[in-house]
Amino acid sequence: MPSIFFKILLLILIIFQLTSCNSIKYVQENEKMIKENQILINEEKSKDSELDKYVVQKPNRTTLGVPLPLHLYNFGNTDFEMTFEEWAANHEKKYKRYERIFSKKQTFVIYRNKRGINNWLLTKGEAPVIYDASKAVRSSNTLKDYYISIGYFEAEVEHDLDSVGEKQVRVNYRINPKEQYYIDSVSTDIESVSLDSIYKSHREESFLKQGNPFVFEDFEREEARLVNLFRNNGVYEFRNNSMGFWTDSIKGQYKKKVELKIPDRVVKENDSLVKKPYKIQNVNRINVYTDFSIANRGRPIQDSAVYKGYRFYSFDKMKFRPKYLTNSLFITPNGIYKDAEKTQTQNYIRNLKTFSSNIDISYTEHEGDSLTADIYLTPLKKYALTVDLDATTSNIKPFGILGKFSFLGRNMFKGSEILELSFQGSIFNVSNPPTQSESFFNAWELLSGVSLRFPRILFPINTSKLIPKYMAPTTTFDASVGFQKNVGLDRQNTTAGMAYTWKSSKRVGHRLDLINLQYIKNQNIDNYFNIYDSEYQKLNDVTEDLFGETLPNNNDDILDFIDFFLDPANGYEDSNPEEYDTVSDVEERREILIEDSFVPVISYSFVYNTRENINDNDFSYFTARFISAGTFSNLIYTDKNELDQSVLFDVPVAQYFKTEIEYKKYWELRSENILVFRTFAGVAIPYGNSDNVPFSRSYSAGGSNEMRAWRTFDLGPGAELNNLEYNVGTFKLVMNLEYRFRLTNKFYSALFVDAGNIWDITDSNLVTEEGKFKSFADLKNSAIGSGLGIRYDFGFLVFRFDVGFKTYEPYLPSSNKWFVNYNFGNAVYNIGINYPF
Repeated sequence: MPSIFFKILLLILIIFQLTSCNSIKYVQENEKMIKENQILINEEKSKDSELDKYVVQKPNRTTLGVPLPLHLYNFGNTDFEMTFEEWAANHEKKYKRYERIFSKKQTFVIYRNKRGINNWLLTKGEAPVIYDASKAVRSSNTLKDYYISIGYFEAEVEHDLDSVGEKQVRVNYRINPKEQYYIDSVSTDIESVSLDSIYKSHREESFLKQGNPFVFEDFEREEARLVNLFRNNGVYEFRNNSMGFWTDSIKGQYKKKVELKIPDRVVKENDSLVKKPYKIQNVNRINVYTDFSIANRGRPIQDSAVYKGYRFYSFDKMKFRPKYLTNSLFITPNGIYKDAEKTQTQNYIRNLKTFSSNIDISYTEHEGDSLTADIYLTPLKKYALTVDLDATTSNIKPFGILGKFSFLGRNMFKGSEILELSFQGSIFNVSNPPTQSESFFNAWELLSGVSLRFPRILFPINTSKLIPKYMAPTTTFDASVGFQKNVGLDRQNTTAGMAYTWKSSKRVGHRLDLINLQYIKNQNIDNYFNIYDSEYQKLNDVTEDLFGETLPNNNDDILDFIDFFLDPANGYEDSNPEEYDTVSDVEERREILIEDSFVPVISYSFVYNTRENINDNDFSYFTARFISAGTFSNLIYTDKNELDQSVLFDVPVAQYFKTEIEYKKYWELRSENILVFRTFAGVAIPYGNSDNVPFSRSYSAGGSNEMRAWRTFDLGPGAELNNLEYNVGTFKLVMNLEYRFRLTNKFYSALFVDAGNIWDITDSNLVTEEGKFKSFADLKNSAIGSGLGIRYDFGFLVFRFDVGFKTYEPYLPSSNKWFVNYNFGNAVYNIGINYPF
């Protein structure tokens, strides 16, 4: 085991020793701190962590068995002086010593800093949890209530204490559940014929079945099911309080009979209360107020329209086209009332981002069992401007400042279209240290983009049967242009695209990029050998070995040497074949990396996500993407170059197939303790027009979001050992396992293991055999990194600091590849915003 493990273990033992005796620092003589809660069922310790949530008082939070928040609190001083004068009086000697060394103003600053640190320790830490007998009684009652709720009506719960150290106790909750009750039979007494008919046709869906345990939650679920069932089958007046469950115990059998009773509704007529049966009601009229506001209330209608049974009204001139606004409405004219249609309409309109999220839909009853639906929409401001300023960091750009200006236009063509213009600029410090003549910020980037989103599918033929409106389809056009200075080869990147998105269900989403065009132009190819210094060093080794001279490090001289050495007339291929191959490989790689490219892409993405909401930490996520570049190149781009490649403005058109899949699984082990597994696999295969996948579309490994023990581009391919500054491949496989847990109020931590690499699958002559993937046996060349991280939750974002240690390095020449560089000196320190996955 490497020495770093001993150091970390020793550090933990020292900290634990120093802090363990300090756990009860703020526990008074007549108090007991709760060290542990123990739940015993029939005198056996429970393994059900769900029971913990019924205990009111919980011990101080622990991390790997150590109550770090408690120790953090104990480092503070609860009696710290509130004013400077009190502190000076209580620490007279220290105060006078500070005054001799510093000024009174500086002494005040020292006091203020001490007070600030002390307050931080107390607020971020956690005070000892003192045993409260009344809360223990409440916990016992809550546990008993829980057991009653799952059918143990005769359950008994008691509690007692065990001393487990000085001023520390374990609270034992002893549960004797006794016998569980079951459902003997389920009967109904439903007075309204329409309700009875609907119930019987869906009876098999009931949560209450003969022989099931008598569980209160099942009754609540059945109640919700029936309300949802009836209100989505036209029964507008049905409510939760419209029904009741009656139960009767069978003596000596631990069983209960259940009867569902739904009486007719009671209504007021002529000052009298009368019973009327529930009936199925139709929505015969739908009114849509397109510009409703409090200020408009009471004003006369100025404009109106009728389209497909919907009536649209406006207090000013109508700013929305009814034809397109109808796509957002799911309440069916002359159809039966359905709760789901109301909810679906509200959700769809919110997603338009054209109206206020407060969408009021109300219903009015009329004679003849008919309803009128009134939909009140409040438009958002047509135009909006936003300005953002951020700090950025990455391996290649250690520090930068980014500014973004965005313009948003809503309802541009009266169909809830969204236009967005953005202008983004950043200045930063690149990895190479600036010279004396350069400022700290020695590079910049500019990006300008435009997008136009339509809340419908734009296609020559009608797609509503294939992708109906409930799937929330959108069509987006976008374009952007970006420029760089002093960043690599100063790439100019121009893109344009058209994409469709839709959701076939709550969990399944789709995206089809019908066309995505990217034009990449390298504007500073003369900088190649400054960026790829390792390539220059290879050429310099050749000149020193063969000619005893140092190769001048400027682009013209280097290219002249390459042309000279590779010229067949000079005969170096025969006389010095090894050196010739080296120079030839350098030139071939340079030609690939400096080549401008045009990449026309068609792609399809599939997403399956089981996450219910932002607080759901127990879910799965799967995505697959299929990409084809240059599919119709030979038909569209008829011009050819001397290599018989299809070109556009003399730029070769890239052709390749690419497939990517990603799977993520989240397990919430207990509150704020989450285990995350992620795997990513991608493969890119050039064909036809291309011998290589463009650099920008190839795979790299390393960085703050995956293989965190290596910097971006540093790892791979495979077990190849090279000094290239930017390593890329055509096959990538990465797996991550991360355990996230809370330390204090805002501080979180994580332990992680990353495994994977990139490989070449195109049999390129620029990659050695160690870097190629030819069979599953080559997976032995996967790298492994491990480490830990600290995260601080600001609420609106999470600041992340991860340290990755190289655990297994497949490229090392020695037979021992485990833990060779597992130390802080060779670790990679990653800074990121939000979680890596």
